[in-house]
Formats: sequence, structure tokens, C-alpha cells
Amino acid sequence: MLKAIIFDAYGTLFFTGNGSVNAVRRILTANGHPEMCAEEIYAHWKVWHRKHMEELPDFRTEAEIYALDLEELYRQYGFSRDPRQDVAIMLQIQGTRVAFPEVKEVVEELGKEYVVAIGSTTDTAPLMKDLERSALPITKIFTSESLRLYKPREEFYTTILSELGLSPSEALFVGDSLLNDVEGPKKVGLHTCWINRNNQKALSACPD
Repeated sequence: MLKAIIFDAYGTLFFTGNGSVNAVRRILTANGHPEMCAEEIYAHWKVWHRKHMEELPDFRTEAEIYALDLEELYRQYGFSRDPRQDVAIMLQIQGTRVAFPEVKEVVEELGKEYVVAIGSTTDTAPLMKDLERSALPITKIFTSESLRLYKPREEFYTTILSELGLSPSEALFVGDSLLNDVEGPKKVGLHTCWINRNNQKALSACPD
């Protein structure tokens, strides 16, 4: 019997918009290259970010990983600024996200019947700011920082289940990423729901 709904946060509950790309534009301007394509640079950034999360031998906060990402990007593009001083530009967008219009009502309705939790790859403090601003009634919060784990490692999901005192069959994982919110949870037996806001095709995974 289903007892809990575990939501991803960003892209699922919270609208991320163009904040990250705009931050890259400010970084390019700071480096004297406003003409460069921010979308392209950000795409490369995401590749490095995923690589670092997968390959680092120990846990790092998002701020620490951002610094590593920028070091690689600055080396790749030949930028001369100290990448560590520009991490703050990306961090400025954290804790500023707003919930999608339907989210509050959905969470409130689900909370009448199920335990509602969040399982997100993010630092804890900005997520708590976003939850407070949107007045979402969610008290079971699990982040990569609090768990010291990233998605889609199996331990990320099994640790959440253990903290909630549930078996995999008793929880549904809901999110917008096929890798992090469908493939990862399914490996440990969780039911999954894909929030497909961008009309993508589910080529790599099959959500329930």
C-alpha cells in the first residue's frame, strides 16, 4: 500500500526558469566575453557538474562542486579570472525559486492521505528558503547535503526510505529527471512518476 510521495524539488516543484543561464551570462561578462553563447557554456557546465558528482571520491556541497566546474570551464575556454571568485554569481540564484502555480494545492491534497517528502540533489539552506517562501507544508526534507549522497546513487533513495521507515513498495518518487527520478528510484524498487513539463520522450526509462 502506498504511504508516501517523495518529490524532487527543482524542475518538479519549483520553476527554475533562466536563472542559471543568466548567471552564466554575468560570468561571461565578468571574464570579458559577453559575446559568447551562455546556453552553450551552461551545457558544458552541466556535463562537468554531472561528471564531478559521479567521480568525486567524497561528498562536496554544490558550492564546492561549482568551483571545480568553473575551474574546468575556465581552463577549457582560456579564461584568466580566478574561478573561485565567480562561484558567488551562480550561488546568488539559490534560494530564489518559486513553486509552480499548482504545487501548493497538490501538496496540500496529497498530505491529507500520504506522507509528503522531498528528495533533492541540492544544498539544504536554499531549499528551505524556497519552501518557506512558497509556504509548502512539507516537513520531511532530504537533500544531497543532508544525506551526503547524490542522485542517482541507490543509497540516496534507500537512505530516505530507511529514515521514513518504509519499504520501496510503499513510496512513489516524483520528478522531472528520467535519470535521477525514474531510473535511480526504480533500481531500488520505488514506484515512479515522471513530471514531463517539456514534452520529452521517455527513451531511456519507463516511469510507472
